[in-house]
Amino acid sequence: MKAFVVNLFPSFFVKFFARAYVAGVGIECGIKKARDLWEKQKIASTIDMLGEEVKNLEEVDKIVHIYLTLIEKLRTESFPKHISLKPTSLGIDIDKEICFSNLEKILKLTVEENITVTLDMEDSTYTDATLELYKSLRPKYEFGTVLQSRLFRTKDDILGLAGFNARVRMCIGVYNEDKSIAYTKKSEMKKKIVEYTGMLLEHQHKVDVATHDHKCIVNALKQVEERGLGKEAVEFQFLLGVPRQRIQSELINRGYTVRLYVPFTIEWKCAIAYLRRRLIENPSMVYLGGLDFLGRILQPLTAKRKKSILPPKQEPTSSISS
Repeated sequence: MKAFVVNLFPSFFVKFFARAYVAGVGIECGIKKARDLWEKQKIASTIDMLGEEVKNLEEVDKIVHIYLTLIEKLRTESFPKHISLKPTSLGIDIDKEICFSNLEKILKLTVEENITVTLDMEDSTYTDATLELYKSLRPKYEFGTVLQSRLFRTKDDILGLAGFNARVRMCIGVYNEDKSIAYTKKSEMKKKIVEYTGMLLEHQHKVDVATHDHKCIVNALKQVEERGLGKEAVEFQFLLGVPRQRIQSELINRGYTVRLYVPFTIEWKCAIAYLRRRLIENPSMVYLGGLDFLGRILQPLTAKRKKSILPPKQEPTSSISS
């Protein structure tokens, strides 16, 4: 029902209520947002261009050119540089070899420019092809990919990464999947984020924990600290536009990297599908955005020292860290 209702919303309505999730139109908007986040809050970013269902080679070439231009423009920036890429944007629906070639072209350039890359995961019909791409190029290039806790197959996918020394963004996933292949309850998906975080750490992979859920973040943090692992073993990722400043600040003060997903678009119509999915997945984003706006206005009037919302640092547990 939620999807049905959101899909009835006119595009201008979706844009108005969900635009906080997008940096703006054009490469410069993405770079400016990433620069501001780092300079003002020491929050890192991963920059992505919104665009889906690319079905012809002309569109693919245009997207690849935009990413190459983005990489060139990032050359002179001093903030931590990170980009995310979708296989569909690189041509996987047209030809896997074309997608492979485009991804490698971008990876070669990012290595030269010291830019980190994550290969995004889309819906379950692309999981095999995305992991195949990752495993083919990971031995040559240092980059990461994504796994989704909602899918039943994810445990096996983690085991399939053995020996790759992977960096994995662990998230619920925003694509609705059939109940025959995926969990349907959010509570189950959230538990799996924590379980799979521990499993990835146990197999010496780095984990990017991507969730806004406070309990998930706390329990994922325990997975790291009880093992006595360094701060580089994990980072915590959030979406642009979701008000989680307090826990982000505490994680940064604790020494962990906090990174926001910072998408830009070339034209707003390319961002509407993304924004509709966010509204379907989290209809409270309108309410949260309003609270965030009011909070920023009222902060000078209500500012006071608040009690930490993260638990004290966990001491390593010998049975885990040994």
